[in-house]
Amino acid sequence: MRLSLFIAKRYLFSRKKQNAINIISGISTVGVAIGTTALIVILSVFNGIDLLLQQSTDNLTPDLVVSPAKGKFIRFDTFHYAEMNGMKEIVYYHPVVEENALLKYGDHLKPVTLKGIGQEYERHVDFSRNMIEGKFNLKSGDSFFGVIGYGIAHELGIGLTFLTPLKFYYPNKKSSSVQAALNTEYLFPSGFFSSQQELDAKLVLTDIDFARRLFGVGDQISKIEVKLKPEAAVGKVKEKLQFLVGQDFKVEDKYELNRSFYAMMKSEKLAVFLVLLFILLIASFNIVGSISMLILDKKEDLGVFKALGMNAQRIVTLFKTEGILITALGAVIGLLVGVGVCLLQEKYGFIKLGDGSYIIEAYPVKLVWEDIMLIMGTVLLIGYIASYFPVKYLVNKLVGQKGL
Repeated sequence: MRLSLFIAKRYLFSRKKQNAINIISGISTVGVAIGTTALIVILSVFNGIDLLLQQSTDNLTPDLVVSPAKGKFIRFDTFHYAEMNGMKEIVYYHPVVEENALLKYGDHLKPVTLKGIGQEYERHVDFSRNMIEGKFNLKSGDSFFGVIGYGIAHELGIGLTFLTPLKFYYPNKKSSSVQAALNTEYLFPSGFFSSQQELDAKLVLTDIDFARRLFGVGDQISKIEVKLKPEAAVGKVKEKLQFLVGQDFKVEDKYELNRSFYAMMKSEKLAVFLVLLFILLIASFNIVGSISMLILDKKEDLGVFKALGMNAQRIVTLFKTEGILITALGAVIGLLVGVGVCLLQEKYGFIKLGDGSYIIEAYPVKLVWEDIMLIMGTVLLIGYIASYFPVKYLVNKLVGQKGL
């Protein structure tokens, strides 16, 4: 193997009889380098976008949610609250009353998700960083207020200084008359928030008592949002909570609550990886051409190798190593360039998102070393496959010829 590597290195960097072989070898190396760079940069951008979206909603996304196993609302016993207060892994928790309602503002109607919470919610989740106008105020005396998603405010033309209240409707299931078929409640907006586009377009935050009154659920809740300490093991706490609350409740983590979001990010990342990998696979055909021409160029050396006692398999290993060296050289160059571009983008942000109202100015990037190892391993595997089979066929054909 050492002899094969030594000869392969000499072949790689020595001048060939046909200058075209040098050119094709160079093109092969550059092709692999560009493909590797593209894979590293594009996947790092996807990782950056994924991290940005998670951070933008992380303060609004609890680690665990306890909700009814059946139905929308349920009573939560004081015993359960006491047990949760004694769990050291829990930083805080919030009882929530959340349900869809119909919002009317002026002549406009819009279905929204009304979320009733306590006043301490802002302090616990650091909601102030999501406020873009007004202030977080849900209740003052006997008056209720709401914090509105900016998408809703923009669509309906809601202003903080306007005198027109927001009117909410919800079906009154206990009513026996048409006139009282809908529960109706009013509140004024106290501020606008922005987080994720989907939340901005549908979420209204208000006091839990207002939500209970609109939905007519008394002292029931729809869920409890739980935030854990960073070092807490989510899986173990989830099992502990599930045992505590029993079969009438279900306990879900944030990945189970947002299956579609995380599945979409993974599928998009996988699709881009496969597309770029296919392009890299096409570029690897240059390696086949380069090695094939090198074997023909060194045809006379094959007889010398055979006379020195090298069998066909050893000769195949020699030229296969040549192909792997071309791939490895391109992969290392692509690794250095790709990581360098990502580090520069992360520090200086020289590639901008362009015109538009974005929460950041430049493309976000995040280097994940597991991805880089996967890319390098895949590139080297492609180089191995691209080298082995053509080399084996051509060497066995030439070695088998008479007089060689």
